[in-house]
Amino acid sequence: MYDQPAWTVAVFAGLAIAVGYVVGQLPERLNLDHPVSKWYDRAPLLGAGAGAVLLWIVVRLIARDVTVLLVPAVIIGGAVAGTLIGFLFASAARKQARTTTSPKAIVLAAASAAVAAELGWVIFKTLLTSIEWPTAKQRIPFPQIDVVTGSALTVGGVTIQRSAVFTMAALAVCAILLWFFINRTRIGRGMQAVSQDPDTARLMGINVDRIIVVAFALGAVLAAIAGVSQGLQNNNIEFRMGFLAGLKAFTAAVLGGIGNIYGAVVGGLVLGVVEAMATQYIPGQFGGSTWKDAWAFVILILVLVFRPQGLLGARVVDRA
Repeated sequence: MYDQPAWTVAVFAGLAIAVGYVVGQLPERLNLDHPVSKWYDRAPLLGAGAGAVLLWIVVRLIARDVTVLLVPAVIIGGAVAGTLIGFLFASAARKQARTTTSPKAIVLAAASAAVAAELGWVIFKTLLTSIEWPTAKQRIPFPQIDVVTGSALTVGGVTIQRSAVFTMAALAVCAILLWFFINRTRIGRGMQAVSQDPDTARLMGINVDRIIVVAFALGAVLAAIAGVSQGLQNNNIEFRMGFLAGLKAFTAAVLGGIGNIYGAVVGGLVLGVVEAMATQYIPGQFGGSTWKDAWAFVILILVLVFRPQGLLGARVVDRA
C-alpha cells in the first residue's frame, strides 16, 4: 500500500494545468503574451485546464484507487467539465481579451490537462512510491575516496587527516582562481564595478543582470566545493550541517572585513586556528571540543568591538 504525500496532488494539478495551457495554444499558435490583455487572453485555456484537473482532484480525493474501467470516465468527465469552464472564462473575458480562443483550443486544453493529471498519478503510484526515499532527518553516508579519505598522514609527529589536506588544497586553488577571475578578467572587473555603483556601471555598457547571474553562479560553485570538503571530513551529511557552517562563513567574512576577498580567507584560517587552540590548550570546563564554537564567536565579538572594519579592513570606495 502506497502513501500519498500531501504535496503530490498540488504538484500534479499545477503540472497538468501547465500542460493543458501549452498544448491548447499549439495548433493555432495563439499569441497570448500581450502586455495588457495577456491574462484575459489566457483565461479560456487556463480555465479549461483547471476545470479538468479540479474534477480529477475531487475523484482522487474521494477514491484513490479508481478501477481501470473508471479511469476513462474520469478523463472524459474532466475534459467535459474543463471545456464548460473554459467557455465560461472565455465569455467572461471576451470584452477585455484581444485574442479569440477557438472551441478546438479549449477542448484540447481540457482534454490534455485531464490526461496529464491521470498519467502523473499513475507514474507516482507505480514508480515513485516504490523508491525508498531517505528522510530529511536521516544521516546519509558521504562517498569515500581512497586518496582523500584514507588513513591519516603523519608528518614530524603531527597527525594530519587526508580530508584536511584536501580542504587546504581546495582553499589555495579556489583563492588563486578567484583572485585571477576578479582582477584579471572583464567579467571580474565588471563585477567590481557593479558592486561599487550598478547604475554607473550600466551606463558604461556593463550588463548588470549578467554580472549578477555570474556572481550567484560563482557563489554556488564555491559553496559546492565547501560542501564536498565538509562531507569528506564528517563522513556523513544531514540537513542541519550547513547551518553552523554558514554562521562560521559569515564570521570569517566579518573577521577579515566585509567585501574583502582576501580578508575572508584570512578570517577563515584565523577562525580555524582559534578553534583548534581552544580545544587543545584551554583547560577546565571551558575547554575541549564542546566549547570550540563558543570561542569562535567570542573572537568575533572582540573584533566587532575593537576593530569593526575587520582584520584587513573592509574595502570602501570613495565616490566623487
